[in-house]
Amino acid sequence: MSALAESPVLVVPARRAPSPTYLGAVGGEMLKLARQGWIWVMLALATLMFGLLTLVLLEAGGLLDQLRHAPTLFMFNLYDIYLAVFDSGVAIVMLIISARLVGMEYSSGTIRVLLGRGAGRLRLLLAKLTALALLGVCILAAFLLLVTATVYFFAQANGGAARLASLPSHVWGDLVSCILVALASIAAAILIGTTAAVVGRSEAFGAAVALVFFPADNLLTLVCTLLSSLTHWGLWEHLPTFLLGPTLNSMPLHLETDHVPHAALILPLVRVSTTEAWLVIGGWLVALLLLSLVLTRRRDVLA
Repeated sequence: MSALAESPVLVVPARRAPSPTYLGAVGGEMLKLARQGWIWVMLALATLMFGLLTLVLLEAGGLLDQLRHAPTLFMFNLYDIYLAVFDSGVAIVMLIISARLVGMEYSSGTIRVLLGRGAGRLRLLLAKLTALALLGVCILAAFLLLVTATVYFFAQANGGAARLASLPSHVWGDLVSCILVALASIAAAILIGTTAAVVGRSEAFGAAVALVFFPADNLLTLVCTLLSSLTHWGLWEHLPTFLLGPTLNSMPLHLETDHVPHAALILPLVRVSTTEAWLVIGGWLVALLLLSLVLTRRRDVLA
């Protein structure tokens, strides 16, 4: 009995309950995106619209003449057209997707379950932002592949492939500038949709507010134009330079300095420097990100 009483007692340490990792949360959000059929339908419709637009553009005699006699001008015009199409299209797509992905947890009440299982508010939001960013990059990559294939086959069919291959290096440098503008548009659309959903705690509210954001930007620019012509105050001319939408529209003018791009959307009334334009865009993106993070961190989801 004494030997038994003096034997040491083994104490098994309690195992820590497993909690979701950041990478696991990102994978879960990407799986949510992949399983939403309406996203695939929207992307399929966008691809169909791209095909119809391309047929109309390439059938135009002006582009064919440019390919044969001025291939540099041909590429510059394609940059202007396709960048405007992509920025407008990706804005609509990513605004809706981001607002729904963030707002669906609040609308369905699953946010309580996720937080109860240790997901973490900021970790969950950052995982959603990461998944949305990956989706945006994939859409941009697919768009670039479609445009490259289309232009190549069109040039090959019309005997202009050799002319495009011998283009000067600054033409391809402008392509990099277009990609930077496209990435900025994707980031802006994601953060606008996310912030709207976080503020309203609803996917319907988030999507509605997000879709109104850029039209409101453009409308305010038109109002400033009218007020400037009526009052002749310089304040109204400088106000649109602080708006996100018109500043994004003006970025090709800042980055493509070897020619004058044709902007298809509304621009600020006053031309500012490239650095100032990037500061405006960066300020908006940082402000939207901080607002969504602070509201997610401080507000009680059970209220």
